[in-house]
Amino acid sequence: MLIENQFDVAAKPAEVYALMLDPERVVTCLAGAEVTGRNDDGSYNAQVTVKLGPVKMTYKGTVSIVESDPEARTATMLAKGAEARGQGTAQATLNMAVTDGADGGSHVTVAADMLVTGRVAQMGRGVMQDVARRMIGQMAQNMEALLTGGAAPEGGDSVSATSLLGSVVADRTKRLFGSKE
Repeated sequence: MLIENQFDVAAKPAEVYALMLDPERVVTCLAGAEVTGRNDDGSYNAQVTVKLGPVKMTYKGTVSIVESDPEARTATMLAKGAEARGQGTAQATLNMAVTDGADGGSHVTVAADMLVTGRVAQMGRGVMQDVARRMIGQMAQNMEALLTGGAAPEGGDSVSATSLLGSVVADRTKRLFGSKE
């Protein structure tokens, strides 16, 4: 499944690109995620905890940068993980590009080719895309805060998808009934 997202950050493209390629710093921008170690091959051990209503899932795995072009500000990353409890797995190849944005800022595009199994796969493609879009939006806000010296990124024990899921359901209901609010 391909999930594409884009966002703008009010920081210079070179700074945004450097942050995106620094797993130990960028992880602070995503609640529930943490780097737990660095491997000799340059990959990172990581985990992310996601809470969907009463269900809490922790994925443990690795993240590695498999290709990067600093001049073009593009990179490809590979993330693999498995549920700490359960049989679910997730694998994603992320292609990222940082370009010049408005007012000296940056425009970031991320395309994630994902393969998921287990409980999270049962949510369906549309809901997964909407939740991913909201999470990326929160991450973009935290990246901007980190890079512009504003408030520190909000951490937390897990990505609470309860409010994200509520927003997704509300958005889908509005689209279904034609509301433009």
